Amino acid sequence: MGCCKKFCCCLWCPCCFCLGTLRAFALLGAFLALLVALALGPVPVDIADDIGDLCEAVAWFRDTELSYTVASTENLQAWAEGCHAAFHQLQPEAQELLRNLQKTGRHRSEEVLREHGIEERTELWKWKTNRAVDNGTLIPETSPPFVDLSEIRQAFHDARVVRFDATKLLPKHMFNATLQDIERLHQKTIDETILYGTLGGGGLCRMFLLMPVSNLYPRLGRTMLFSALRLGLMAFQQLVCRLKPLPFWIENPERRKFLGSANINLKRLPNFGGTLDVPSRLGLKEDVAGMLALLWMGMVTEGPARSSFHTDVQDNILMELVSETVVMVVPRELFWQKPSNEEVSGTYFKVNLKPGEGIVIPSNYLHSVQHLHADRLGVNFFFEPRFGSMQWPNSSGNFYAETAKERKEHLAMRSLWFQSANEVWNKFGKGVPFHGWKMEIL
Repeated sequence: MGCCKKFCCCLWCPCCFCLGTLRAFALLGAFLALLVALALGPVPVDIADDIGDLCEAVAWFRDTELSYTVASTENLQAWAEGCHAAFHQLQPEAQELLRNLQKTGRHRSEEVLREHGIEERTELWKWKTNRAVDNGTLIPETSPPFVDLSEIRQAFHDARVVRFDATKLLPKHMFNATLQDIERLHQKTIDETILYGTLGGGGLCRMFLLMPVSNLYPRLGRTMLFSALRLGLMAFQQLVCRLKPLPFWIENPERRKFLGSANINLKRLPNFGGTLDVPSRLGLKEDVAGMLALLWMGMVTEGPARSSFHTDVQDNILMELVSETVVMVVPRELFWQKPSNEEVSGTYFKVNLKPGEGIVIPSNYLHSVQHLHADRLGVNFFFEPRFGSMQWPNSSGNFYAETAKERKEHLAMRSLWFQSANEVWNKFGKGVPFHGWKMEIL
């Protein structure tokens, strides 16, 4: 102890000499405490009004445990403007709920900013499904009925899995397309169009660096420490994560094999399908506030497909453009409000979805997709409801209907978040939030 004390005293020599050892260490402790206080102290913020305060918080909304915000200063400035516009487009009830949240300060709480329980529930459902399939208590149904496009809204309403003719919804040039075709359609912007993969391409790297910042916002969001972390990790991920545009993967097909399932937000491909008004075609225009539209590619074999069962909160449709896939869909009623130790039995859908076909996947239905071919291209449209919409009557297990029973404020925050992301893309061409590590919300 004496040696340590002498060594420290040498480092602190001038103060030790002038003040004595104990006083010098007391001064050092006070200095460190001051540094901590400054780091955790509030940062002066320039927020014009209560809506601006809400918008600052909702930029850090996370719809899954793996979601994050691409929080450059430029992005956050664009978000503030887009969010103001989005707020005034919300239904009056949602605006009132959000104003009340802001008055109480709860708009920065984890309860409001995070979806809770989705990952745990999905893991349990996935485990029970694979066990039941192996045991033979879950029987595959291979032929859900075909319906007309005009019946898809009713299928969502009734929570039914159905197929439909995708060639009646999508333009001809999307079918049998290649990545080279997509590149030719977007020669001016394709070098900036990032392909996000499951296992490579920089998406995982960026998630690991930026997700902790999003995690810390509810506790440290307005401190010097948080600002320093945000700026530092944003700069660091630009150096090390090395996101690669689509042309790189076209030129290196052997490396593309290791991406697993990969996607691009269709809004970044306007000449291929990014400007389609799908909600209007399906009679959902009055129900839907925004849409997440993704172009999918890459192979997924049976083993990884079994391990990638998941649920999506939105009612959505999946369509195949080039090759056949195997889509597995398990109805939520087999699990919803059932004891966690109860064995699953009944039927699920295991569908060979052919090019030109689509399938309806209702909210919170467990599903997975096995991609059989390297040239696979498919499109997925997720329909984000207007506040209060698509909470179908008697729809037990529908995410929006169930959340509205106890957490309406959370749904209001989610509506502001999703519509803000749409506004930021429409006004500034920027992507800010990510659903998981590879799905850009625009």
